[in-house]
Amino acid sequence: MNALDLGWLSQRAGFQLSESLLRVSPDDSYAQLILAGAVNTLAVAAIAIPLATLLGTLLGVLRLTRHPLLDRSLSLLIEPIRNTPVLLQLFLWYALLLALPPIREAWQPLPGISLSNRGLSLPALSGLRWSPILLGLSLLVLAPWFKRRWHWPLWLSAALALIVGALGQYQAPLQWSVPQLVGLGVRGGWTLSPELTTLLVGLSIFHASYISDVVRGSILAVPAGQVQAGLALGMRWPSLAQTVIYPYAARVGIPPYANQCLMLLKNSTLAIAIGFQDLMAIINTAITQTGKAVEGMTLAMAFYLCIGMLVATALSAYNRRITRASLLSSGGMRLGHMLPTPKWSYAALFTGAWRSALTIVLAAALAWLAWRSVQWGLLDAVWTGGAQSCRAAAGACWTVISANIQLLMFGTIASAQRSQAAVCCGLLVLVVLALFYLPLRPRYRALAVVVLGSLIVAILQGIGPWPALPTVSWGGVLSTLTLALLAIVLSIPLAIILALLRMQAPSWLAWPVAACIDAIRSIPLVVLLLVCSFWIPLFFQGDWSASKLLLALIALVLHTSCMLAEVLRGALQAVPTGQTLAAKALGMSQLTIITTIVLPQARRLATPAALGVFVGAIKDTSLVAIIGVFDTLAAAKAVIAATEWRPYFAEVYLFAAVFYLLLCVPLSIMAKRSNRH
Repeated sequence: MNALDLGWLSQRAGFQLSESLLRVSPDDSYAQLILAGAVNTLAVAAIAIPLATLLGTLLGVLRLTRHPLLDRSLSLLIEPIRNTPVLLQLFLWYALLLALPPIREAWQPLPGISLSNRGLSLPALSGLRWSPILLGLSLLVLAPWFKRRWHWPLWLSAALALIVGALGQYQAPLQWSVPQLVGLGVRGGWTLSPELTTLLVGLSIFHASYISDVVRGSILAVPAGQVQAGLALGMRWPSLAQTVIYPYAARVGIPPYANQCLMLLKNSTLAIAIGFQDLMAIINTAITQTGKAVEGMTLAMAFYLCIGMLVATALSAYNRRITRASLLSSGGMRLGHMLPTPKWSYAALFTGAWRSALTIVLAAALAWLAWRSVQWGLLDAVWTGGAQSCRAAAGACWTVISANIQLLMFGTIASAQRSQAAVCCGLLVLVVLALFYLPLRPRYRALAVVVLGSLIVAILQGIGPWPALPTVSWGGVLSTLTLALLAIVLSIPLAIILALLRMQAPSWLAWPVAACIDAIRSIPLVVLLLVCSFWIPLFFQGDWSASKLLLALIALVLHTSCMLAEVLRGALQAVPTGQTLAAKALGMSQLTIITTIVLPQARRLATPAALGVFVGAIKDTSLVAIIGVFDTLAAAKAVIAATEWRPYFAEVYLFAAVFYLLLCVPLSIMAKRSNRH
């Protein structure tokens, strides 16, 4: 392999960025435009993480109220968000924004703030240089997480960065700028494009749903005795929350919250799917123009590895700081024991004026939403006819589903072979039932999977009444189910091997394995998909144009196995070492100890978290459309691409969301039940 050639970074890029915090032009070099893309990526994360944190904290605290109707309503809101792909949600938000009124009819919730199909316009200070300001704000946020001797240097650096940003351009004095309609556009203020607005809204809401569970679970883990002692001493709730609840809750919540921050940073790469020019979009354009796939993907991986390590290091430093002092009374009754899920009762709904008012308001709002949903989805809906019959209708246009059901279910598979694909999809569903739902012994479960898998392979290879069905023509549900199942099944043995090597192999082998696991976990799946689609055809010569499904599967298996390996490592560490020592004293071999003692116990301990990883693997299949695999979400996009069906995007995305919910919700329920046991 030749050495990396980075000389192209100094060449003229020749393309324009539609939106950038840095001032760049087509005459600038690739390096300058890539830097601008990196700043765009960091800006998305810097804005979305605080928004997700605030919204998630609010939802988590609201879910702690003892009001059953509010608790169920928030759960009903959060579960669909958690169990559908974030890319699908971004597509929905983007379509909703583009369907808003034009700029002259923009919605103005507050003076100076307007929302239209051009994006979100906000008041801002003109003359500011936003890059130093973002750097300064980031330093201010990170400073408290480090040791005290680092506080003053970080605060001084933040102050200098804010001053530089406030000075702005010399010819542009600072002034408060309010967006105003001029001609067909907006002048002044800060206008966020529909793409950037979609990213901020979609990522903030998606990760807020997970952060709300982190906040709720962390507070419920606080020892009840400490709270009762504080109340007995006359402490008020603000002081009690700051001095008693937060120190305990932070110890439990910081690690999963850090994971959500890293996941949000990685999910920002989905900007490439909706047209926002972040780092990945610009590198992808540069690769297309220069052909430097290895160099471009290496730069992308290095960036995300460095940023991920910085965020993880900062959160780890803060976690060490809050856990350096031991806390008493770590056991005993927790708030979760005192505050179980509220049950339906008259007293829980109508005791007190505020509780009664909240019940009436929530009931009225839910009744109105239910009626509007029934009216839109059933009473006023159009079920037959073409697109013409939907234009005058006030309800949903389900005709778009019935007219395009073949495309949504089977993609570009020939009509003569769709029955073949339908049979394979039915057998894949039986594999799912055998793996997760049917009460079978492990040996019979494995036998059922092998038999059904062999039958599916035989049908796809043309053994039977149908001809062979090549993978290049796969699409729709067949692609999604196949990728999801293979990613789960193939990742399990690979994850076991990786976890055992990381824990029990010699150091010369354990360290590279650990580095590989941490590196793949830190790289966004979008980057991993693009790396596989660029690098594998480059290093392994041949015609890979018909093997995009295989390239996507390689990336999914690598990502899922590394995520699952960490879950298994934690479960293996929880197995009592005394049992291993006793088995060795009885003369049992290492392989027998692992297969008969360690792994069975680790499997039970790891089941809840492993099911969560499997849910993530199912949702991750929606990303394969980025490299050209025609999955269910790509089929939905193809339907909406037709001009006659474009106004009915909500019905198509709702169909895709129901499909993913049918796959993910049962696994999520199983994970919660196994976690309680």
